[in-house]
Formats: sequence, structure tokens, C-alpha cells
Amino acid sequence: MTENRLSSTIDWLYSLQSRGEIYKLERMEAALKLLDDPHRRLRAVHIAGTKGKGSVAAMLDSVLRAAGIRTGLYTKPHLVNLSERTRINGAEMPAERMLGYIEQLRAIYDRAGVALTFFEFTVAMMFLYFAEEQVEMAIIETGLGGRLDSTNVVMPILSVITPIGFDHMEYLGYTIAAIAAEKGGIIKDRIPVVIGSRDSEARTTLTSIAAQRQSAVRMIDRDFSFRSRAPAHALDYHGLALSLENVELGLAGPFQHENAAIALAVVEALGAQGMAISEEAIRRGMREVYWPGRFDIVQREPMVILDCAHNELAISALLETISVELGPQIKPRLIFGCLKSKQWERMAAMLAPRVKDVTLTRAKWKNPIDPEALAPHFAGQVPVRIEADPMTAIQRTVAESSAADVVLVTGSVYLVGEVYPYFLSKWGKTGLFTGGHA
Repeated sequence: MTENRLSSTIDWLYSLQSRGEIYKLERMEAALKLLDDPHRRLRAVHIAGTKGKGSVAAMLDSVLRAAGIRTGLYTKPHLVNLSERTRINGAEMPAERMLGYIEQLRAIYDRAGVALTFFEFTVAMMFLYFAEEQVEMAIIETGLGGRLDSTNVVMPILSVITPIGFDHMEYLGYTIAAIAAEKGGIIKDRIPVVIGSRDSEARTTLTSIAAQRQSAVRMIDRDFSFRSRAPAHALDYHGLALSLENVELGLAGPFQHENAAIALAVVEALGAQGMAISEEAIRRGMREVYWPGRFDIVQREPMVILDCAHNELAISALLETISVELGPQIKPRLIFGCLKSKQWERMAAMLAPRVKDVTLTRAKWKNPIDPEALAPHFAGQVPVRIEADPMTAIQRTVAESSAADVVLVTGSVYLVGEVYPYFLSKWGKTGLFTGGHA
């Protein structure tokens, strides 16, 4: 594999982002028909929601692998390498394999005159890879929304809806009910669904959709519940047929305990469908789960935390986690940047009183807000500086910090992804997971 072939192929794939986003499932169905419908050959769990869907997916993947089940895991966006999005048994798709697929699919779609978007192309690639590798269970996270998301062509054996809040309103609607209706679009006729949302409006909308589609529902606080053992990284889980005390979790933060309960409810629902998952596999999978970029402590002295919080729900969970994990008196040195499409004024208002100072920066992907526009929302509350390049921002802040300081990078998945290589290079690594890297 030559470097030229690698870079030119990846550059071509990223160039598809200029096509924007198109939400028509008929396009995805037609594109997959040209590949002999690989999505129809998969057993899958399909996950939508505003918050926590990636963490729930990672936990479920870890538990199923601990049970000896060959898994495919599809999440988005990636942090460092495109190959992270598509993993089998924890390993990223090998770079050579990914490049082969891109070239193969490009030729097929060019011949057929099918112009896919970037996301549609990566979804098609994922379905083909998982089908050819005959994964026993595909765990598939939606991109945006659910009803018209490109992944929603799959017919799962179980659907999952994680907590719902305000995000992507320009696409999904400006009320919780409207957003829930879009997320609930992944609920299929007579296919069971696990609902992890506690918002009453969201629950009403989702249970109504499930009733219309005759889908059996497992709902948090009704059919399953949990008790957090925070500040310990552990919880107790009580479901319809499964009760577990003191389940240790490999991820920090009390917000992960709700995600863990949802993941355990999914495991319980799969068990009800005949999947053999032992208590030992459940405990080991939850203990060993690895999901970088979520209250991710990548350095100590100074402590550096990378967190992908990119909406109000997630920022609220992050601030609670800082209080629980580090103490309510801790005020981090903040490196912050986010996308124009987010509720950045509200996010800034939540963060400003809780930090020591802030360096405002911008990730290069996906239409970031200019740091100059953010500055007035922090100014007057904390010292503010602007460092447009994220890598310079992290290097400078770490160099200036004392051993007792805490540095927090948050606001965007893309920002965390641009900062992560600074730490990977220190560890002598090129990627977050085994394999892959392109």
C-alpha cells in the first residue's frame, strides 16, 4: 500500500462531504442493492438517542465479546482515524481492507451513476464489511436522528433509544416530542425496543410509536432501574429477570451509570431472545469497556481530561462528573471549541462559572464557531485567550500548567479528535484501537 494511494483515496472519500447530507432511505436501499443487500444478512442491535448512544454501544460490544460473540461495532464520528468507525471484535478495519472497499464501491457507484454522500458511503462500506466477515452481532449507532438516518435500512433484532434532549434541532425539530419522533423512527414492527429516556414527553412519544408498531418495550424506571455507587465506578442493576449488585465499570463518571443500566437492559433483552450471556461475561465486559474521549484522563501532573461533550445534556453530565471524581472545588483550565450548529451560548454559560480560565480554539472540521464569537460569553467571568490551532492550544496550556492543575478539553468530538494525536505520539501509538489507521 503506497502512501500516495492511501492519501489520494482518503482525500477522495472526504471530498464527498461537499455533497452535504441527504436523508432519503430509498437512496441507501438502492446503493446497497448494488452490493447484494449486505445489511439483510446481519443480526443487529440498532441504537439512537441524543446522549450516551456511543457509550451504550461500546459497553454492549464489550459484554458480547466477553461472551465469545463475534461483534461488529459501527459508531460515528471517529476521533483520530476513519477506520475507528468500523470495528470487528474491537479491532479497526485494516487500512488496506478499507482502501480496497473504497475503490471497489467507488467503481460500482460511478458505473451506476449513484452519487452517495460521505456518510452514506461509510455506511455502505460498514454493511459490506460486517456481512463479508460474518459477524454474529452488529451493533450499529445512528448518525443523526433515526427515522431517515442511512443506517435505518437495517432490520435489527432489537432497537435502543438512549436519553433524548435538544441537539441538531434544525434537522430534528424544536421540541422534545419532535426529536423523540425522529429518534423513534428506528423502532420496527414487532421488534422489541429498550427505551432509556426519562423525559416524560419523550417517553410518551416513544411508547406511542412502539404501540403502533406492536413492539415490546423495556423502559427505564419501569422495567429496569439502577442505583449508582458513585464516586465508585460501579452500579447495581435490577431488571425483569436480571439483578446484579456492584457491577464495576471501566468508564468514569456517574453519567455512565445510566448508560450502563441501558446497556444491561439490552443484554437482558438479548438473553430473552435466547442469546447465552453469562454473569461472568457481563461483569468482565462492563469492567473492561474502553471508550476513549469520555471523561478520558490522558495525562497526570497536570491532569488532562478529554471529553466529547458537545451539547447541553453532555456538558451538564461532564460538570457533575468533575464534582464527583475530582471534587466540587476543582476549576479546570478549559480548552473549548464547538460547532456553529450547537447551543454554544448555553454551553458557554454553563462552563464559565466552573473553570479557572479558558483558551478558545476551533477544530477544522464541520463548520466550527469562530473563537472570537465565543469570547464575549466567557469574558468578564474568567480570563480568556484565543489560540486558533487546537494543537498549539493544548501544548501551550499544558506547558504553562502546574502539576496540580487540571486541563479540560471539551465542546466537540472533532476538537478532541484533533488534540488526541498529541498524546498518542507521546505513547508511541498511531491510533486508539488495534489495527486500522487511515
